[in-house]
Amino acid sequence: MKIDKELVEIGLEANSKEEVLRILGNRLVKAGFVKEGYIESVLSREKNFPTGLPTVPFGVAIPHTDGDMVHVSKIAFASLKKPVKFFAMGRNDELIDVKMVFMLALKSPTDQLDMLQKLVGHFQSPDTVAKLAEVKDVEALNELVADKE
Repeated sequence: MKIDKELVEIGLEANSKEEVLRILGNRLVKAGFVKEGYIESVLSREKNFPTGLPTVPFGVAIPHTDGDMVHVSKIAFASLKKPVKFFAMGRNDELIDVKMVFMLALKSPTDQLDMLQKLVGHFQSPDTVAKLAEVKDVEALNELVADKE
């Protein structure tokens, strides 16, 4: 799935995961891809089911929520100037410094699972993670993601 230019923040300056999630979520809301309650739903889900991954050389997060909050399936992306803390996936006691966020807005649970598996597959390679963190534009981001599919 290609990531739309209006859903990408490169070199984002944010002080918390909540700020990152609100910025990306607002882009999805403004474009009409998700319902008004999407951001709060993602924030709530993140508290109960954290999405930080301890990938090398930088942590990554894949926040998402239920498909009933989504009008049109999309992915929003942010690379951060300085990492923010996310709790590790499956744990509420381990913090991870996250430098990239792939926010999923996918309607179908099957699509969510498929995309999560694809992204986690990308993140197995430290080289790919490093390249993703350094992308300068949406074209480079989409080329990197497409190369791995």
